[in-house]
Amino acid sequence: MGTLYELLGSIGTLLFSFTKDVTEEEIEKNIKLLKEYKWFQNYLNDVKFENLIKEHKDVRYVIGKLNIEKMKNKAGYYKKYQKKIHKVLLKNFK
Repeated sequence: MGTLYELLGSIGTLLFSFTKDVTEEEIEKNIKLLKEYKWFQNYLNDVKFENLIKEHKDVRYVIGKLNIEKMKNKAGYYKKYQKKIHKVLLKNFK
């Protein structure tokens, strides 16, 4: 049983080593650019979502991973990320 836990731990470590770290600078830069979109402004105007955007680590992580260049140039990416942000906000709203 201990070997199984070690194996699962190793797999988890391996998977997390490939994830991109997100800095506060990236998060703030992306928030600034997202403010150009009406749908994001609506979240910021709603106190319950504004607090999540400012403070919740999962919400901020999703925002930080956003690729702004793709967001501006690819409609599919725009819709995908709009849904992703909506989903993480709803998931973390209590």
